[in-house]
Amino acid sequence: LDSFRTSTILLLDGIEDPHNLGAILRTGWLMGVNGLLIPEDRAVGLTPTVHKVACGGVEHVPVEETTRFQGSVETLKEKGYWVFGLSHKAKKTIFDLELPEKVVWAVGAEDKGLRVPTEKLCDELVAIPQLSAAASYNASVATAIALTETFRQHRRFRS
Repeated sequence: LDSFRTSTILLLDGIEDPHNLGAILRTGWLMGVNGLLIPEDRAVGLTPTVHKVACGGVEHVPVEETTRFQGSVETLKEKGYWVFGLSHKAKKTIFDLELPEKVVWAVGAEDKGLRVPTEKLCDELVAIPQLSAAASYNASVATAIALTETFRQHRRFRS
């Protein structure tokens, strides 16, 4: 995707399960994600388990650890990125969106979702459609759904 006008970044807010991070990295690699932001604390880092589950994703998707997302998000917004947070609180779903060329997907922790400060950094919160409001998608599955929809929509920018 680097030869196209599109770019996708992932911001992972507190993913603690190394299997989730590994699966997200693998999907990110296959969907052309340009970078991944993770917090330095209260989240899993690039452990041997993450490397194993990612099956090459760690080598293909640049990962940056940060103490605060705010500075990174402000820089990305200055470069034209639109920040979408996956949230069950959202009224709009990913299928209602016409995604821009430059997208940041913010994905929250497995149990709590996005933290309030991270939600406030988002331009818009969006939900993934599902039948039961009593449950939620696994973090890696939710990320894969969002990335697949982004990949599908970004086809219109390819020439």
